[in-house]
Amino acid sequence: MNKLYQKMYTQKIFTLNEANKIIKNRQVCKNTLTRLVTQRLIKRLRNNIYSIIPLDDSNFEPDPIHIATKLRPDAIISCNSAIYALEWMKEEVKNVFLYSKYPSKNRIGHITYKIIKNKQTFGTDKIEYKTSYNQIEITVTNIERTIIDCVRTRSLKLEELITILKNPKIQIDMSRIINYLDKYKKPILYNKVGLVLDATKSFTKLQEEDFEKIRKKLSKKIFYAREHGIKLIRPRYKYYGKWNMMIPERLHEQIVPKIGTI
Repeated sequence: MNKLYQKMYTQKIFTLNEANKIIKNRQVCKNTLTRLVTQRLIKRLRNNIYSIIPLDDSNFEPDPIHIATKLRPDAIISCNSAIYALEWMKEEVKNVFLYSKYPSKNRIGHITYKIIKNKQTFGTDKIEYKTSYNQIEITVTNIERTIIDCVRTRSLKLEELITILKNPKIQIDMSRIINYLDKYKKPILYNKVGLVLDATKSFTKLQEEDFEKIRKKLSKKIFYAREHGIKLIRPRYKYYGKWNMMIPERLHEQIVPKIGTI
């Protein structure tokens, strides 16, 4: 059996540079990879990224989060993908969001990888992430930054994020929330994040004084909580005075009975 194939069998996904550490001559390494692809022992996922095809499973598909870590050496799993990696969301992955110095958009198999330029270095953790075939260390945004980034990028609808945060196991540090919001300097985020956390405070155990810290940052402007997929041909919004926002009618119906009236 080929030495490279044996060495990478457990790892499952690897880059050309990783293969080059095993086969020192780069051209010989490239030739070996091409031969293994032809023999259907490995699959070329994209330029310089490869996946093992196990001998006992020709239909093997590598974990999308694992693939994302190979796309950029500085990859930080973010937005709703961080929620998935942190095991707070179980839905099937369709898009993977990650931060890097070098933004791009890639399609590998049936997954779209959205690489967003990362201008901020705060709020990240290294965690052990379990795939179906091994355990790897990845870098993810922590839960506080993840909440803000899901709102900021609209990678989750507000009601989806509210549903996820109705989990008493999720612990939120409001001082981090305030610190990160101040770093982003986007006034609408105070309104949106405040609304989401307020709607889930019975689960996250945040206190009213925590929300006062956010309310002090609110501007007088009334913002619209626009979301992807909502057309601007008179979408149905209702005013929610507690957070000075126009929000989609379905979201208004979801949260008003839970956290009071406007």
